[in-house]
Amino acid sequence: MKEKNRGDLAAENFLKGYNCAQSVAMAFADLTPLTADEIRRASHAFGGGFGRTRGMCGALASCGMILGLVMKESGDIQADKTELYRRVQEVYSLFKEAFGTTSCSELLENVTSVKGGFAPQPRDEEYYATRPCLKIVRKTAEILGST
Repeated sequence: MKEKNRGDLAAENFLKGYNCAQSVAMAFADLTPLTADEIRRASHAFGGGFGRTRGMCGALASCGMILGLVMKESGDIQADKTELYRRVQEVYSLFKEAFGTTSCSELLENVTSVKGGFAPQPRDEEYYATRPCLKIVRKTAEILGST
C-alpha cells in the first residue's frame, strides 16, 4: 500500500473537520471496494478513541478496517486471519513505537482542554494548537501506507 501522499491526505481530511479515524481511513478509500462516503461513514464511530470513550486511538483503529478491506483472501479462513492479524500487529507496533501508547486518553493526557461527554469539541485554533491529533493522523497514514 505504498503511496507517498497518504499522510498529507489524512492531514487534509482532519483539517476539514473529519475525526482521526475518518481522516486516515478516507486517505485509503481509493484502494478499497467501498466509496469514500462509505468509508467515511463506516469509520465515523472510531473517532475519539471509539465514540469519544478515549479507548484505542481512532486513527489506529481505522487501520485495521482498511487492512481488512484491502487484503487479498486465499479462501483459507485460518491463514487469512493469521495474515491479517500479522499486518494489524505490525501497524500497531509501529504506532506504539512512534507515540508510546495506543490509548487516546494517554495520547491526550497533557491536553487540558479535553472535555468528556458525547459532543466533539469545536475545531478552532486552540484545538489544533494543543492536540497532537493532526501529527498522529499524518504519521498513522504514513505507517499504514508503508506496510
